[in-house]
Amino acid sequence: MNTTTNIYIVHTYNKNRIATDTYQQEFRGVYSSKALADKAGKDYCETYGENLHHVVTIKALDDIINGVQY
Repeated sequence: MNTTTNIYIVHTYNKNRIATDTYQQEFRGVYSSKALADKAGKDYCETYGENLHHVVTIKALDDIINGVQY
């Protein structure tokens, strides 16, 4: 049985800037588990601003899922 290695990518963005032209996500890090990524995103938002929100993107390493490259 093939297994998939996932990486969890964390970005933050300012909730007040979503509707403006200056909206952009800021890369914060890559983690080996969703729990670590969520914690890192929440910690960053709590530390650096109440209007920040974090997004965790799950990506298969090398775009290979169960032995098949996508």
